[in-house]
Amino acid sequence: MAFFQAARKRKRQHPPQTASPKPCPSRVITWNDKPRFASLPASFLRVSLMLELFPGHTMTTESDGLRQSDRVSLRIPVEASWATSTGTVVKHTAETLLVSRNGGVVRLNEKLSTGQELHLRRHQDGDHWKSTRARVVAEIDQDPPHHFIYAIHILDPRSDFWDIEFPSLHKGEEALARLLMECSFCQRREVVYLDELQLKSFEVRKCVARICKHCDSPSIWIESLSEARTPDDGAAKPAAEDRVIPRRNRTRVKARILACIRRRGFQEEIAVCEDLSKGGISFRSRNQYPEGTRAEVAVPFTPGTGAIFVPIRIVFSQAMPTAGLYRHGAAYIKPPLDT
Repeated sequence: MAFFQAARKRKRQHPPQTASPKPCPSRVITWNDKPRFASLPASFLRVSLMLELFPGHTMTTESDGLRQSDRVSLRIPVEASWATSTGTVVKHTAETLLVSRNGGVVRLNEKLSTGQELHLRRHQDGDHWKSTRARVVAEIDQDPPHHFIYAIHILDPRSDFWDIEFPSLHKGEEALARLLMECSFCQRREVVYLDELQLKSFEVRKCVARICKHCDSPSIWIESLSEARTPDDGAAKPAAEDRVIPRRNRTRVKARILACIRRRGFQEEIAVCEDLSKGGISFRSRNQYPEGTRAEVAVPFTPGTGAIFVPIRIVFSQAMPTAGLYRHGAAYIKPPLDT
């Protein structure tokens, strides 16, 4: 007995030395890695990611940096209030430039710091207001003379602050086009993925027939308008890891509809779409976009409505001298999904 007591005493005085954990190199899991991780449990794959969004700004969260929904270019006036370091409550009117399921991009005429918590309110019918809490992720641009553009994250995604239903991104892989539409009866808004039949219907009638989950009945859906009418301004867009979808064998659908081409540092251009497929589009434009150019496109596009821009890469560019135009082919770029 005395022998075991002495051994335990020595163990307490000299605990076993454990090897220091070796630093793990940072690793980005790409789409091509997915098959190698298919056999692992889901709990292992839902890791905390450290993302360097902007120089000097690191954000840690379970799904930050992975796009969880489409981003809709939509102007909505919101009331933003926050508490200063002295405890004073400041209130200003802001305007959205982009909205998504869990956040957005807003323009505000006050300088805010990263991490600042905001209380947002959005006016509804009559005296009804909808509110939520949000946090400033980063200042991503400035809009002279006295406006700042911030990326924000909604702290309670269940609040449905925008009153827009965002479907899962994987449901849009087979879509020909994306539109922000609203039910003509209840005015409920939803990001709608259009198939060939619905796209043809919209091209002719500017509406589609579909089931409204809120009304629980068939209804006519029309394109949703922005709530604020102001001149278009170039808003900075967060960069994303992307990959071109190789789908050249997909059937193309002929459609003469408008498209809006957005490229950072340039003015938006209204182009004419010639045909679409689930992997890309073909369009004519006044400007030439060299092969390999990355841009964003909203198709179909109607000025003054909530447009959904998706990333593309130009795969060919052909001059049309007699018309003074350029014909382009573009492939959709698929951002990483939050799976």
